[in-house]
Order: sequence, then C-alpha cells, then structure tokens
Amino acid sequence: MNAENKTRFSLIIWIVALIAIGGVIGSLTKPEISTWYSALNRSTLTPPNYVFPIAWTILYGIIGICGWLIWRPQAFPQLSVIKILYVTQLILNWSWTPLFFHYHLTGFSLVILCAMDIVVCVLIWLACRRMKVVSLLMMPYLLWILFASYLNFYIWWYN
Repeated sequence: MNAENKTRFSLIIWIVALIAIGGVIGSLTKPEISTWYSALNRSTLTPPNYVFPIAWTILYGIIGICGWLIWRPQAFPQLSVIKILYVTQLILNWSWTPLFFHYHLTGFSLVILCAMDIVVCVLIWLACRRMKVVSLLMMPYLLWILFASYLNFYIWWYN
C-alpha cells in the first residue's frame, strides 16, 4: 500500500471509528427514549427523534475527520493542547449519553454539555490559525451542542 492509500485508509478508519463508537453509545438510549424521555416536558424546538441519529452520524464523521487532521504528522506550539482538548470533548461527549438517558441526571448532564461547549470553543479558537479546516469543521458540532445545551436546560428546568 502506497503512502497516499495509507493516508486515505487512516482517514476512513478515523471516520468509521467515531461513527461506530457514537452509534454504540447512542443505541444504548433506545429503551429510555420510548419510556423516560418521551414522558418529559420538552421544548417545542426539540427535533423529531429520527433527526438525532442522522445529525450525530454526520457530526461524528466530521469529528473523525478533525481527529485525523489533528493527529497527522505536524508540529506547532499549541498542538498538544489541541489534542488534549479534542480527547476531552470526546470523553465529555461520550459520557453525556449514559448520564442523561440511563441515570437521568439532567442537571449534571447540563454541566457536562456546558463544559463541552467551552472545550470545543477553545479548541476552535486555538486551531483557527494553524488548523483552519479543523476550526471550520468543528463549527457545526459547536452549534449542535449549544442547541443540545438549550434542550438539556429546558428538560432540567421544566421536569
């Protein structure tokens, strides 16, 4: 396999891995969606349930591309901080689902989302000069998690 094919293959691995991990974590919510979640007072802006897996598949694909870009061979002063922020936002992201859907910790889940909002904002800001593509690709993700923060806040406040 030549270098170009290895590069493409590693990009595909990043994308597939992030989508697969997100899919597995998301599939754990199915029993709670038809029971606990459907009984909650939710914002009128809450999208239909079918929108969430579509949106997250796209977003996890984008997050996978960003991870691949961040871990490509390169060096600049803030790269290690960007890598830490990337991993941190993934850990926060993956922890939100069980905390919210399984443990029903809506307030703590909101704290996790707010932390994720801040971490992703800082990641975008730090990557802006040297990794502009990462900054631009992370923008839809940031917008989505800000919206998710609003939805989580509404559920916490009204339930």
